[in-house]
Amino acid sequence: MKLKIISLFVVLCGSLSLWAQGQITVSGTVIEASTGDPAIGVTVLEQGTNNGTVTDLDGNYTLPGVASNATLVFSYIGMNTVEEPVNGRTTINVTLSEDVQALEEVVVIGYGTARRIDLTGSIGSVSEDIIARQPALNPLQSVQGKVSGVNIINNDAPGSTPTVVIRGLGTALGGREPLYIVYGFPVTDIRNISASDIVSMDILKDAASASIYGVRAANGVVLITTKKGQAGAPRVGVESYVGVKNILNRVQMANPEQYIEYYNQNQETLANPITLQPASSQPYRTDWYDELISAGLVTNNLVSVTGGSEAVRYYVSYNYYDEDGLLNDQNYRRSTIRNNNEYSFFDNRLRLNQTLNVSYSSEVKKPYGAFNEAYRQSPLVPVRYNNDRWGRPFVNTTTGIVNFEGAPGDVIGSLNSIGNPVHNVARTNETESVLTLQGGFEAEFQITDFLKVNSRVGGTKYQRKNRQFVDIRDNWLSTDPVRTLQEFEQLKEANPTTTTYAINSLRLNDSETFRWTWEGFATFNKSFDRHNLEAVAGLSREKYGVGVTSTLTGYEVPRSSQYWNLSMVSGDYETEVAQFGYTPTAIASYFGRFQYNYDHKYYLSAVLRRDGASTFKQNEDYWGTFPSIGLGWTLTQEEFMRDVDFLDHLKLKGTWGMLGNHNVPLNISQVITDPGSATMNYVFGADQNLVYGATFGTPAMDLSWEVTREWGVGIDYTLLDQRLSGSLDYYNKTNTNAILLVNPVLNSTFEREFYDHGAKVVNQGIEFSIGWSDRFANGLSYEIGANYSYNKNQVLEVEDTYNGAIGGSLADGQISKRLQEGQPLYAWWMLEA
Repeated sequence: MKLKIISLFVVLCGSLSLWAQGQITVSGTVIEASTGDPAIGVTVLEQGTNNGTVTDLDGNYTLPGVASNATLVFSYIGMNTVEEPVNGRTTINVTLSEDVQALEEVVVIGYGTARRIDLTGSIGSVSEDIIARQPALNPLQSVQGKVSGVNIINNDAPGSTPTVVIRGLGTALGGREPLYIVYGFPVTDIRNISASDIVSMDILKDAASASIYGVRAANGVVLITTKKGQAGAPRVGVESYVGVKNILNRVQMANPEQYIEYYNQNQETLANPITLQPASSQPYRTDWYDELISAGLVTNNLVSVTGGSEAVRYYVSYNYYDEDGLLNDQNYRRSTIRNNNEYSFFDNRLRLNQTLNVSYSSEVKKPYGAFNEAYRQSPLVPVRYNNDRWGRPFVNTTTGIVNFEGAPGDVIGSLNSIGNPVHNVARTNETESVLTLQGGFEAEFQITDFLKVNSRVGGTKYQRKNRQFVDIRDNWLSTDPVRTLQEFEQLKEANPTTTTYAINSLRLNDSETFRWTWEGFATFNKSFDRHNLEAVAGLSREKYGVGVTSTLTGYEVPRSSQYWNLSMVSGDYETEVAQFGYTPTAIASYFGRFQYNYDHKYYLSAVLRRDGASTFKQNEDYWGTFPSIGLGWTLTQEEFMRDVDFLDHLKLKGTWGMLGNHNVPLNISQVITDPGSATMNYVFGADQNLVYGATFGTPAMDLSWEVTREWGVGIDYTLLDQRLSGSLDYYNKTNTNAILLVNPVLNSTFEREFYDHGAKVVNQGIEFSIGWSDRFANGLSYEIGANYSYNKNQVLEVEDTYNGAIGGSLADGQISKRLQEGQPLYAWWMLEA
């Protein structure tokens, strides 16, 4: 568990100001249109300046120093903002009306928006206000604890993206991550998006809501809306915060006295026990967590500029993020530039939107397996011996002293087979840099008041460079503290071309990943008396994959990272080169959505999507059709509910939907080969040379989609003048055709593991949320809320061949997980303590 203390140091907002020559004092009263009561706490601001005030308990205000030709802006949460020109007046009274859009929240639903009260599906949202109140290092951290049914699992690695699980895990190989849509375009990595650039995050949790995105949405959809340009004079914003992270509750480890007691007790059961001497006789006492862990400093800085006219609006931001890890010398740095522009033509009938995000990150990686080693290593083993060599779990079995030294004739053995975690961190010299380019362009044309068409194209390219430096000589010396440099040099001289005795090695791995998307769709939206219709129809094309990956290994380069390139290779060792590429995955899709409501009382929503994915190109039918339907009934619109004064909104809803999942390993449709077999040889080439490592595995099975079917029912409610609101939902989600990686029943030299449909997994649960918002007489407002989620995951059916299959591992090869009918998917399998 980490302790994060985040302090907001600075929030600066600047604006250009125009000043008039004459200044006057303006006063007046602000009232609420719906009640006629005084509007308390309304902000009154001279536009373009910092000159402002708020209304008092009677709704009155007085604002001196106002330019006679200025404009006053009256604003309050939940009310429509009013701009009133002064024109030399000293008394200005204003009436504020309720902002219907604010009261009836609008959410993004995919290829459009909808009022929350009109939804039949289950969508969770996190607004800009919540994100701003809780500075987050990663945008997903703003969701934690805010949306029921969404589980955020943080990762301790600096700069890492938390794992998001929506309504349980239903697939073994299809991944857990939802589909991320940013500014209308799919992305695979959201680490390069600053939380300060986000306006809202809407999470499509159920199949009926997510089915508009088809095969990519089996694990849910997260729709991220980023900030757009605001018309007006340029406004500059600056944000900066700093935090420290550390482990709050460390594992309570055994001290030397306790360890020796437990160890000796265990040895009593053995035929040839080794008895350790008391702790007072042992030369070393080590707290591995103290030696391994240090507090990590986190800083995040952002500068943004927005402005423009009604025809052209822009938003530009620069973000620099720096995070130190808990392990020594671990670090992650990222610089991001975002630009969103909007252009309007022909009285806003034609709109063009452009987005661009450029991110560069650099990371110093360290092995997180060191935490497991620190948990298991003995406190009697030193970090370093007195001769400054790295500590190892040697024990003098003759004397019972944990050390590598002893008198002639003493037997030196091993206390355990666990490594030195501090050494493993120190000897891991790995850096990785990633350049990410994300961009998109969208055109929207409003043909009539009720019909518009959209076309968008976007792409993402990742360039990844990984560098791994291995100090071979240091590793050779560390395995035995009595080894010497002279011995190493003698072995090196005797084996001049054997890389085992090279001083060091450098491995370079470069790869490129790309994704491009095109979508075109039309939207019809019209009301006929009490009948409200919306229909969307479109098609999309997507292609993505790893372009080229190359791996090069050279030997004997300078130790400093600035020289980590193959031009610095020396010695007589041959540079090893490997290069390969992947066939990209392509998806073609057609989709449509129909939404109807009668007088906002009775609701019908239907979606149909048809997807074709090259992942299953060897299957005769690699197309899938995925429908969904939703129904809703607003009881508070009925006459028999009109006299229930305390109830503002009550809606019953139910949904059913079906999704496909193509997020499975790329090689499921390929024949598997064994590149590591030195026992099987085949003849290749004109020279008929024997080549090893070409053993064919099991042929690919006839695989198809993983299919998710989900149904659910729920209630949405608002009470007590919209101060109390919430929802209650039940869902049942079943994944059939789950793809498993399994081993043949009768394994042979020629057969390896293969993929097959082998299980049915069900997730069912309840989600409940409740919130209260209100304001005091002095204008101070507040919000409190809570949510509860329960999920039960269970494997319903498993093919007899695979039932009871085991896998996973803990230390020393212990099996840890099992696929068992009636148990959760890959449940822990071990003895009960």
